[in-house]
Amino acid sequence: MPWPKEVPVKRYPSDLTDEEWQLLEPIFQEIEPYTTGRPREKDLREIVNAIFYLNKTGCQWRYLPKDFPSYKLVSYYYQKWVDNNTWEKINTILHRKLRKEMGRTENPSAGIIDSQTVKGTPESAKESGFDGGKLIKGRKRHIVVDTIGYPMVVVVHAANIFDGKAARQVLTALFSIVNTVKKIWADGAYKGKKFAEWAKEKFDCVIEVVKKNAAKGFHVLPRRWVVERTFAWINRYRRLSKDYERKPTSSSSHVYVASIRLMLRRIFKERAKEATQEPALLTAIAT
Repeated sequence: MPWPKEVPVKRYPSDLTDEEWQLLEPIFQEIEPYTTGRPREKDLREIVNAIFYLNKTGCQWRYLPKDFPSYKLVSYYYQKWVDNNTWEKINTILHRKLRKEMGRTENPSAGIIDSQTVKGTPESAKESGFDGGKLIKGRKRHIVVDTIGYPMVVVVHAANIFDGKAARQVLTALFSIVNTVKKIWADGAYKGKKFAEWAKEKFDCVIEVVKKNAAKGFHVLPRRWVVERTFAWINRYRRLSKDYERKPTSSSSHVYVASIRLMLRRIFKERAKEATQEPALLTAIAT
């Protein structure tokens, strides 16, 4: 049963363009085919636009603009997609498409792991903790990115859980999605012979700790700067400025939503770059 085909006018910077929706709609259909039941009355594109708007602006559900579908309906779809891992699946599919657009293999062979501690709110108080290193009470976003900086997996947990301990859960989640990673760069929080041996034995993956520069002042650390840049990217999405979610899975899904928005833009940026290079290449060949 086809979804409504009405195409809304782009109103907000977070809205999907026609080209982006043409790429994203088949992915939704593949992951969650809509074949039975009453026809959907609201345009799915508008529901997704509302989620992108909330993720970018940080507004509450009730404060979604009235030209979007009812916030109750949008929230229903968002929570449904959280529970059935739709956001994670879309992120994985787009990640492979982006790597292909950039001339890389679809599945990466290396990654960088790190965590970010964010302040909690009354809504996220149920599963939170105190990070003694950062002196922040809240949750940690634990991610593994590829060498171009886009998240492959996101796990959110209480901030009082040490990175080296939580890393086993993160790597288990990573290798359930992609099993081609053979090397992961990390900071000193992940050092330890037992963890490195566990990763090598279980996943045939080498953990390499990138040590800090002994010289004074700021220094860009090899490989680790990539994941730090990723955290800077997602910090520009205001829903992620703190942890406003009751469920850690909802927190990780909002990171996936931000990642999906970033990758959609990058995919079409790469396509536009390729389109401008082709005429120049043809001219060069002709001359």
